[in-house]
Order: sequence, then structure tokens, then C-alpha cells
Amino acid sequence: MASSTIIEACKSRKRNRKPFVFETFATGNSIDGFSGPFKDNIRMFLQEFSNIEDYTVSGFPIWSTWLISNSTGAVFPLYTIEETTQHSLQPFCDHCKFFGWGHHYVSNRRYHLVIPANENWEKPLGSDSFEISTHVLHGLIHCNGYGHLVSINNGVVKGDSNLLSGTDFMDFWDRLCTIFKTRKISVNDVSKKRDMDLRLLHGVAYGQSWFGKWDYRFGRGSYGVTEQKYEIAVQFLSSLGLDKILNDFKKDNPKRLKIKQIIGTYRELSEVPLITISDLFQFMLAFKSKAPFHSKKKLENSDDYWCDPDIGEKNRPISMDTFVNLMANNDCRWPARRLEFVLIVIVNLLKENQENVNRNYGMTRQDLRDEARKCIGDTGLIDFVLKSIRCFQLGNQIIRRSINPNTKLLEFTIHEAANKEAEPIRFQLLDKDSDCRWTERKVKKAAEFILKILRAHNGDGAMSRQELRDKARTIIRDTGLIDYVLKSINKSMLGNKIIFRSKNPSTKRIEFAFEDIVDASRVDNIELDFNIDQDLEYLYETVLLSYPGSDSVSLATRVVLDSKKFVKKWKLENQESQIMALTCKVLPSFDELESELTRPLSPGVVVFVPPWITIRELKGVAQFALRDTYCIMQNFVVTQIGGLKGIEDKRMLSCAVGRDAHVWVRGRGLDLDTELRYEGGPIKLKVDCICGARDDDGERMVNCDACQVWFHTVCTGIDDHEEVPAIFLCESCRNF
Repeated sequence: MASSTIIEACKSRKRNRKPFVFETFATGNSIDGFSGPFKDNIRMFLQEFSNIEDYTVSGFPIWSTWLISNSTGAVFPLYTIEETTQHSLQPFCDHCKFFGWGHHYVSNRRYHLVIPANENWEKPLGSDSFEISTHVLHGLIHCNGYGHLVSINNGVVKGDSNLLSGTDFMDFWDRLCTIFKTRKISVNDVSKKRDMDLRLLHGVAYGQSWFGKWDYRFGRGSYGVTEQKYEIAVQFLSSLGLDKILNDFKKDNPKRLKIKQIIGTYRELSEVPLITISDLFQFMLAFKSKAPFHSKKKLENSDDYWCDPDIGEKNRPISMDTFVNLMANNDCRWPARRLEFVLIVIVNLLKENQENVNRNYGMTRQDLRDEARKCIGDTGLIDFVLKSIRCFQLGNQIIRRSINPNTKLLEFTIHEAANKEAEPIRFQLLDKDSDCRWTERKVKKAAEFILKILRAHNGDGAMSRQELRDKARTIIRDTGLIDYVLKSINKSMLGNKIIFRSKNPSTKRIEFAFEDIVDASRVDNIELDFNIDQDLEYLYETVLLSYPGSDSVSLATRVVLDSKKFVKKWKLENQESQIMALTCKVLPSFDELESELTRPLSPGVVVFVPPWITIRELKGVAQFALRDTYCIMQNFVVTQIGGLKGIEDKRMLSCAVGRDAHVWVRGRGLDLDTELRYEGGPIKLKVDCICGARDDDGERMVNCDACQVWFHTVCTGIDDHEEVPAIFLCESCRNF
């Protein structure tokens, strides 16, 4: 189907812009019928799930697919731009060239999948959309199924502090690539956290890059780095023992003391031994992870109800924040912000009812439900919240649900809480710029709850970290947040008491205890013990980048940093058991290989065919697919299926080849005069650098004016900040 046909099909179908759910789109059976190769699946996607826009990007058609996030409520577009290579100002692909795919034939079309930065969600894409790096997501896929993840960033939701993380968008991208049946996708990993390269940090911690979570593996190294060198370097760095590190830093006492302090701190916090730097990094990074947990109790009237256990009488109100979190965590299909909105509406209705009738009687469930429906359209949401309420507090207002003893109907009442002065809590971590990933409100709430547990336990002496953590988990679902507070809560104030964290010399366990203080102002001078991001950065810079007296560590670090290009390969398969997945690869003639097509052969095209078609029919299918995929094959005619010469064309295909075979195709009509031959461009650089590189890897290079061989500037002694000399001669030519 030609591109114009797709456009006409999309224009002829009138569809609304109803968004698809971001978290579930392209999962399971959410997209059916994608049973062909990528070039066919992407066309079907544009017809069925996208709307053609009324403008173009650099003259190329653009489609939009709108998505909504259940977790944040954000609505945003996924744009797909179909770039026709013959009409492009940049018909060749640098991504292919630098990744080692420069020998691929130029594809007829390539598709850009773009989720722009959130400030541009309601704006048309500009002509610079192919180049800018601020997109939340930008993927480029050639119609032969090979592609590149160009950029991936966090997405900030408008008007809110909520984030859709890079992980969320990587999950989405991976699902799309799987549904579309892509073949290989590359990524150039230059992602950083603060000043740390994640490919090194995660390589040491987990033995793979951050993209390794989605099965992206080593694809190509810069400066002659091979996969074997990369794996050896990662294994060597990951196995560095912490005790060995301390011993090797003994001549640099200030650094050694700092490293010893960091290692000691996290060894005390860890429940398992930390032996290697990989163990240490994994433990430190684990503070960033989440582990949901929720507690649920039953009432006498069999209604579901969540409450604070173990910290007071049964009818004690819980805060609205806690109530919202507990509702949202109980397999709730509504986001927390919508639950919170409904509760605010209910509180306002109860206040209005109380003021209008000047009484303390409440509203029946039916009356409250009817009033709430006037501003909330989702009755299922209203019923869920009303069913969940028993007793919660918003500000100084307490909202209760009870059964009227006279009418036997459920009623909701509101009254002011007793004016009880609360003890101020000083939690010093919040006064620091700690780059905490939780909001200040969440950290404060968690800290307050943990301190209440400690206060209740105060008469029984110190409380172990594990016991405190277990009690906190009964109400705080995020164990990562609990661990973050516990490791930071040392030297915090509650009234005229100060909380200290210490290690029991007998049990060797971390304990928390209150101590009376005479002068509360002295806590202003107390500093926090550690900051996890600062500690990570210090170890990264000191151990990995500046290891003393050992070239082995610095060389291994350099190898990992020079390994930026990773790739994921999808297995060629079809869900229908009877369909054959064949790769048809053109084998040029001897003369063509000798004089024209001197680079490695380009990958073939994928076709899905039933086993009962004949060899003659396969020739037609392969011919159409090759013409539809590569510019050089616009007029190619298939004359023979390689290896099947002498077999009758009417022979059934399944009797001649296997169901996932690689099939050689011979024919005539290759357009050897076209400039659009190789993705790497018409000129192939002659690279013979002293580092071992034999191909252009995208790093800065210089050309010898005598022999015309290219070398890395760094390898020839030219620093990155230095300009390349006007005339450059390599060492061999200088000594000739």
C-alpha cells in the first residue's frame, strides 16, 4: 500500500480523539491484527489508531495518537512522521553509520515516533523536530525493521509535580517495538545522573547498562572496544572488594576516611553483608526503588475500611492523606488525585449542610451521593469513596460515617476536632537540598508516623530498626520511603526530646531511642550523617575515576565509558503457528559484488507467508517486499529463489524450506546508478586507528593529508578542546 493510500484511508475515516490508556496501550491483546513485518504493521497502526494531522513536518505527513496516563491524569500525543527518503534533505542515516549498519541499503521510508516535551503537547511539531533532543521520546525506525532510540527523557505533568519517569516511557517504547515486530533497535547511551554516567554506575552495580533492563546488550564500542573487553571490564570493576579499596587508599588518608565512613554507614544499614562495590552500589540505589504494601481491615458491618492499626483507639481519625493513599493502593482503578477531589467535595457538602440547617445531624448516604453527582459524573467513584469512609480528618474537621439509631440509615457527619496543640517535629533532612525523590509532604507524613511509633514505645527503651520498620509498614506502603526516613531520622526533634540512631554494641543492630535535652536550640547545629546522592557521587569520582596506583581500574573504567552503543534484537516469529517467517536476502551477481556492491551485504526483508503457497508465489511476495523496502530495488525482478534451482515453481513452499528459513534471492534490475545506495552514505571512510578501530564510530576523528586514513584525535594526541591542525600527518607518513 502506498503512502498516499494510507493518507487517504486516514482522511476518509472520521474518528474522535479519544485517548488510549498509556500504561496499557500495546500490551497483551490491546492491539490485534499486527501479524506482518514492521513495514506493514506501522501502516496498520496509522490507519487504526492514529489521526492524520492537517499540517506536515518538512513536507512529510504526520499522524497523532493521543494517550492518557491513569497514574497522573496527563493527556499527551504520540506523533508519527513518515519520512520519504527520496524527498529528504538528509537521506542517509548517521545512526546507522556510527552503529556499524552503514552497509544497509537505504530504506524507502523511515518513521519518527515522537512524544514532545510537555510544554509542546498542544503545539504543532516544528521543522526542527528531527534534530532537537528535548523530546520525552524520539524513536526512528526504518521500514526494514531496524531502528534507533534517539532520545528518552522524563515527562513532567503540567501543573503538577508528578512525573512519568524514563522507565515509564521505556516500557511504552519497548511495547511498541514488540507489537510492531521491529528487528533490531539501537541506543546511544549517554544518560547521566548528576555528573555520573549511568552506563558506568549501573554497569558496576548490575553488570549492565540502565537499558539492560529491557534487554539492550553491547552493540559496538568506540576506540576499538570489543564486547569481550567490555564484559571483562564490567566484571573486574563489579568484583572490587570494599576492604581492598580501603587498603589501596591507605596512602591518601582523607579520602580513605571518607570512603570508610560511607562504607561503614551503609554496612550498618544493610541486613546482608556488603562485600564488593557492586553490593554497595546496589544497596544504595535500592533506596530509590518502591515496594508497595497495604493493610486492610474489616468492620463489624462488613464494609471495607482502612485505619491506622496499633496507634490508638478504634475510632481515631486518620489523616486525609493517609486515607487517600490507602484507598489508592487497594487495587483502585482511580488515581489518588481524583479520590482526593471527591473527598474535598464531600467535606464541602457536609459543611454546607451543617450551616444551612444549623444542626449537628449529618447527611444520609443517598442525599450526599445525589449532591455529589452534581459535580462528579462518575457514580462508581462516588460509591467507592463513600463505602470507604469511616473516620478521617481534614484540617481541624473530622468526618465520620455511622448508622442513625432511629432511621437505621447510614449518615455522614462533620465536626471540629478538639483544639489540641501538637508537638512540633523537627526533621532536619527537609531543610537540606537532598534531591529527595519524594515530596516534602510525603516525607513529613512518614516521619511523623514513625516518630509516633517511637513515642508510644518510649517507656520500653530503645526500638530496633527492624521492629520499627515492620510497624511502619502496616500503614506506609512505600518501603523505599520508610527506609529513606529511617536512614535520615537521626538527631530529629520531637518536643523537648531528640531521637538518636545508634548501633547496639551487644546485638550489633541499629536502634532508635529518645533522649531528653535541656536546650532544644542545640539541634540547629546538628548535621545529617550522610546524603545518598552525594555519597554515590563521591565513590563514583574517587574510586572509579581516580583509583590510586592502579592502571587496571582506570583502564576498565575507560572501556566501560567507551561502550555507549547498545542494541536489542527481537526474535523473528509469528503468533499464528501455521505462518512461515522467512528472511529474503538478495545475492547480487559476481560482477556486482566485485565492482559495485563492495560493502557487506545488506539485511534482507521479512515476509510472513502461509506454508501452502508455491515457490512461484514466494518470488512475487519477495519481489514486492524488496521493492517496497529499499531504494536500490525499485525495479528489481526476482528470477530465482537461491538453492531451489531445478525445483518446479508450482512446488509447495513448505516442502522446500523450513518455517523460519533465510532464503537467498537472485534477480536483475538493481539500480546501481542511484545515490541512495548505503545508509552510511556514498563515501566510506578508511579508518585504521592505533586503538584498533577500523570503522567510523562517531567519535572525533582527523584525516591524514598524505595517506587519507582517518584516526581518532585523542589517539593521535589531540585533546578534545584542541583544534585539529590545518595539515595533519599520521606517524607513519611523518616517518616515511
